[in-house]
Amino acid sequence: MDYCYRHSIRKVSVRIYRTNVGIVAEYNPLHLGHVHHIRAARERAEGANVVVVLSSYCTQRGDAALLSKWDRAETAVNAGANLVLELPAFFSCQNAGIFAASSVDILEATGLVSSISFGMEDPDFPVAPILDILVHEPPSFKEALKEKLASGLSYVRSRAQALSDIRPEYGEFISTPNNLLALSYMERIARKGYDLTCMPVQRVGALHDDDGLDLPLPSASAIRNACRDGRHSEAEKKLPASTALVLRRCIEQGAVVRSDDTLWRIARSALARVRREELALSSGMTEGMENRLLRFAFSSGTWEDFLARCATSRYTKGRIRRQVLHFLLGVSQRENLELQRSGVAYIRVLAADEAGRAMLRTMRTSATLPLFGKLPLSVRGQTGRIASIERTATILWESLAENVPPGSELRRSPFMAPGPEAGGSAP
Repeated sequence: MDYCYRHSIRKVSVRIYRTNVGIVAEYNPLHLGHVHHIRAARERAEGANVVVVLSSYCTQRGDAALLSKWDRAETAVNAGANLVLELPAFFSCQNAGIFAASSVDILEATGLVSSISFGMEDPDFPVAPILDILVHEPPSFKEALKEKLASGLSYVRSRAQALSDIRPEYGEFISTPNNLLALSYMERIARKGYDLTCMPVQRVGALHDDDGLDLPLPSASAIRNACRDGRHSEAEKKLPASTALVLRRCIEQGAVVRSDDTLWRIARSALARVRREELALSSGMTEGMENRLLRFAFSSGTWEDFLARCATSRYTKGRIRRQVLHFLLGVSQRENLELQRSGVAYIRVLAADEAGRAMLRTMRTSATLPLFGKLPLSVRGQTGRIASIERTATILWESLAENVPPGSELRRSPFMAPGPEAGGSAP
């Protein structure tokens, strides 16, 4: 059943042309499970066009994406999306709450989206009571959360255990990655009072971090690992034909990040020249975390070894990866908080088909944020700073890729493909 938690603070009137369905994705890379989701979302939305908000060069788990955002946007249009919009690197490389909130804000700001679809491990779970707790934060929940955090647990685990104290099944539900993201989308909708209908889809295929490539629908992690091991021919067999073609092209051109070795060398060199006091001002550095990074940076042989030694019950590997990337992107703790508060500042298109181009024309009057094709580097304030961080992320990704000419990613333009006026391209 289609459902959406409706918050009572305010309602947003729906314009007559708001009939499209939104999807938030990384497509790192786009695989058969993603194709299933796009098709299911369009079917649930009765043939509506699909708008995708796609992560930039840095992913939510704190990695550099396998393929560039432009190539992943192309695979999205080839798989049936009509319009692909950028989630800037500052927001794409954040915890689940910020990642989800900024993505939902972009979908809402288009003025075109009436529903959002996402995969869940448990799409039929009654989420309204959990959302009531998260939005209104009753004293018992706040106190339990505070106690869990004081015990040294990460925020995600502390929140799950605080919910478990209320009802065990609540903690179990929020402990799976796709349920957690889904709840984050719904929490943002509830807090902002967006009139967006939530359309969960049963997640199919392997588990989020399952490394087995022999499954019918392997995870993106398994496909990435196969590419890193040089088994890209095996990986291609598990992808839609259109994605496999793009992947093969990128590998042949060297426009792919298949190893963490270069990232480790860059991070280690950067940490070698930074003063402890300066690193402490970087994004995410709390409770002396800078000491652990500097302590293990020069005695760890690999990126994974470094992450494993830095990780604690409070600081997960994902958080440490994001902290290091924010450090390399030059994001300070103060700036991180300021940009989180100000939120997304513009909409930027990455790809579109014929129907998507028609949607862009409508957005000239429907969008509540500025619409850009190129990075708005000359704009002052938060817009210019978010664009500047995006530029730095672009240069970093170019440096990590196997053979990408300097500046080529900054010069790329949106992928525009022909397609039916409604329904997108065939995968």
